[in-house]
Amino acid sequence: MTGPESAAGPVPTVGALLERRALLDRDTPGLVAGSLRLSFGQLQAWAEAVAAALAAAGVGKGDRVAVLSRNSAEGVALYYGAARRGAILCNLNVRLTADELAWILADAEPALVIAHPDFAGLARTLAARTGIGLVWQFDKAPMPPPPEESAARRAAAATAAVCDQAPVASADPLLLVYTSGTTGRPKGAVMTHAGMYWVSATMAHTLDYRRRDASLIPAPMFHVGGMSFVTFFVHAGATAILPPAWEPAAVLELIAAERVNHFFAVPAMLQGLLGAPGFARANLSSLRWIMAGGAPVPPELIRDFGRRGIPVMQTYGTTETAGPATVVDAAHAEANAGSAGLPFFHTDVRIADAAGAALPADTVGEIQVRAPHLFAGYWRNPAATAEAFAGGWYRTGDLGSLDSGGYLRIRGRSRDVIISGGENIYPAEVEAVLETHPSIAESAVVGRPDAKWGEVPAAVIVSRPGAAAPDDAELARFCAGKLARFKIPKRVELSETPLPRNAAGKLLRHRLGT
Repeated sequence: MTGPESAAGPVPTVGALLERRALLDRDTPGLVAGSLRLSFGQLQAWAEAVAAALAAAGVGKGDRVAVLSRNSAEGVALYYGAARRGAILCNLNVRLTADELAWILADAEPALVIAHPDFAGLARTLAARTGIGLVWQFDKAPMPPPPEESAARRAAAATAAVCDQAPVASADPLLLVYTSGTTGRPKGAVMTHAGMYWVSATMAHTLDYRRRDASLIPAPMFHVGGMSFVTFFVHAGATAILPPAWEPAAVLELIAAERVNHFFAVPAMLQGLLGAPGFARANLSSLRWIMAGGAPVPPELIRDFGRRGIPVMQTYGTTETAGPATVVDAAHAEANAGSAGLPFFHTDVRIADAAGAALPADTVGEIQVRAPHLFAGYWRNPAATAEAFAGGWYRTGDLGSLDSGGYLRIRGRSRDVIISGGENIYPAEVEAVLETHPSIAESAVVGRPDAKWGEVPAAVIVSRPGAAAPDDAELARFCAGKLARFKIPKRVELSETPLPRNAAGKLLRHRLGT
């Protein structure tokens, strides 16, 4: 093809994003991880070395590379190195059991497993168990170490046609991200180069991001949300700060020392910051906003950070949307507390009925998403892929409604609906009321069998330290006037331990029994 269409060029691959950034900002700080500080030029040189090492090991286009590590600079270098090579990166959730990890490895069939030293023994055991021949360790050859500045200069000088990533194309798979598996076996969601480019673009065009920002990335890189931010900081020319772990006191110090401008966290992480002894006097003057998701964000949490002048913006998305779907912007964070916000700039959201027809405002139905950053399908699972899409929309399986202003409210999972005497009860709606009770720290509403009504709602609660948990009658009095009578929990079940959640902070409702 000749003419303007061909001259426009393709959507860049993720490897090309780093090449372009290194060309423009070779000496600009790109990545901070503990004592390691790398410029974009150094990160590019490291990615080139990783790609060369993968090639030497026989890892080629389409081969899977599994990584067993917490967030790390090596993980970032592997992402961009695999992108250059055309390999598919599969970051493994280090919180899973050995059996769960073995199942994922058997499904993904990686050519190589690479592990942080803390997980090297587990990696070798899993590789032997699943027949994987290659196992690398971060701190040993053939995994390349971080480069010196001189290597960054050579890499920048050698960068010529930054668009030329042949044979890698933007439509090629880049990430294999296994869903959190709240029910059944996890599925591998395939993300392409183009999908990761567009997830970065939809965030950049929606939120107050600026070139040269300092962006904290505490979200695990074994979740797609973490990798979305790893893509974005290069695309936007921001500096990524990787905390070694989420320790609230240390994170507060890191925010002050690195002048962090924004970050994403799940509500439980933010609650930890609020409870840190130094929160009230911590220097948070550089923070413009925090984005929170993965679970409903309590309005009081939003108000608590608002008192420090920091907007907390609730967001909603799934693995299959590569993270973003909707968000409440900073200007309306407190006014729209409890809402999941408006669609991101390059993202469409609608509410549909069981037949796939769009529903009017203020009507509960399935949340469906259409966007260029959606996943490309489930790994080796065409039936599940076909089921996930309807009429060009991704079916999230979540229930929600859009108000007249286009703001999304989450009502729960379709499989979580409690049907009591023919009436539908959406747990998220009831939980939002329960968590305003001064004695309740966490709550989960589940259906319990009932001879008369089929099932009735029950509240599993965790009380606040030092507070007396409400009994059935007290909770019913508290909910009266806030919920329809059929929605009010008929009994209270006290949990002495935190409610079960997966690594993304999502409630594992099925573990609460029936």
